[in-house]
Amino acid sequence: MASSEMVEKLALTTKPHPHPYHIQWLNNSGKLKVNRLVRVHFSIGSYHDVVDCDVVPMEACSILLGRPWQFDTDSMHHGKSNKYSLLHHDKKIVLLPMSPEAILHDDVAKAAKAAKAKIDKPVVVQKDEIRLKGHCLLATKSDIHELIASTSVAYALVCKDALLSVQDLQHSVPSCVANILQEYSDVFPSAIPAGLPPIQGIEHQIDLIPGASLPNRAAYITNPEETKEI
Repeated sequence: MASSEMVEKLALTTKPHPHPYHIQWLNNSGKLKVNRLVRVHFSIGSYHDVVDCDVVPMEACSILLGRPWQFDTDSMHHGKSNKYSLLHHDKKIVLLPMSPEAILHDDVAKAAKAAKAKIDKPVVVQKDEIRLKGHCLLATKSDIHELIASTSVAYALVCKDALLSVQDLQHSVPSCVANILQEYSDVFPSAIPAGLPPIQGIEHQIDLIPGASLPNRAAYITNPEETKEI
């Protein structure tokens, strides 16, 4: 399998899959139909090969050499040493795993490359544009004064009240809870009472006696019908 992001960035040519199928293990968004193939040339050390991969949205890796590749190359996995051996063009190839030091060095290099790309990314600021500090989405008083001093036209959105709606909960609570709140929206009051409910005729409470020991008795024995009713 090949990552769709890698295919797009490398501008690889894809072709229709001869036998489209559905998968569900790559993400949590339900079934995903695999309907594209791509031919990828890759190399691992001195091993150079070409493989036809299904195009799927993957984030863990760019290319996943699975059972089809193992079958075609007649590779053998050595579980204790975690290496693969195979014959390629009548030459024995051994693919060794990366050492912990090599993995750490690779992660550090990737992090440094990402940090450098973030620093070198140009910041385009339009004329008379308000630059908000940090991740704040609200304009400060100084931002407004700076805009007033300019000659450009500005539109302000003023929020007087902040109301909580079921739609706003979609991003803060699990979907199952949001669906329940949406289904039984008529049950939840629009305003919360100021205090506790008034005293009713029957109060469901347990009166505890100070210093009394907790009862240690066997569970009630019930027949199947009573158990079902409970």
